[in-house]
Amino acid sequence: MNSIGRFILSIFLAPGDWVSDRLGVTADQNRDLMRMLVNSLFWILMAVVGLAIWTSGLPIYQ
Repeated sequence: MNSIGRFILSIFLAPGDWVSDRLGVTADQNRDLMRMLVNSLFWILMAVVGLAIWTSGLPIYQ
């Protein structure tokens, strides 16, 4: 069960880790803050796009 939790956590943290790695941000340069910012923006964008797609199929918008 612990490995499943770590896998799910790594999926949620992947966008921030990827951007931090590409920009070369280290722990001394506040890598955690950069990762938090990127993850927040990425997952909020995914939620907005998902809600837009979901609501476009509702009968009231047809």
